[in-house]
Amino acid sequence: MSTLSSVKLYGRVALLRRQVLLQQLIRRAIAAALAVAAFVVAAGLATHALFLAITPSLGTLGASLAIAAFYLVCALILLAYTLREPHSPEMQALEEAEAAALEILTKDSQGMVQIANAAGHRIEDIGSNLALGIGLLSALRRLLASHKA
Repeated sequence: MSTLSSVKLYGRVALLRRQVLLQQLIRRAIAAALAVAAFVVAAGLATHALFLAITPSLGTLGASLAIAAFYLVCALILLAYTLREPHSPEMQALEEAEAAALEILTKDSQGMVQIANAAGHRIEDIGSNLALGIGLLSALRRLLASHKA
């Protein structure tokens, strides 16, 4: 596989994986926004109703602390869900394909680097030979000039 082909393959696979990740992110963000809006409305109404219901038995301070503890537990559960990384067979396959494409690209690139290094050495040799030739011509010219004089 040529370097250009491996670059194209890697680019396609990486782009496809990023598109899937973006689609998942958008779906999760929309669902999260709707869930938050519904939760805020329901929580407000439920909080008021719960406060009115438990105030006679716990008092104002006790009712407030009980409701705060309930919301803290809910917040921790939602935070744990939000930080969870989604796992799917498609994402695993795309990740493996991207790694394989990158490995192919790396191998092909190493071949190109070796070719470039060899070409660089050849150019360096040509430059050295050219400098040596110019030096010899200059020395011959001086010898001929001093021989004529």
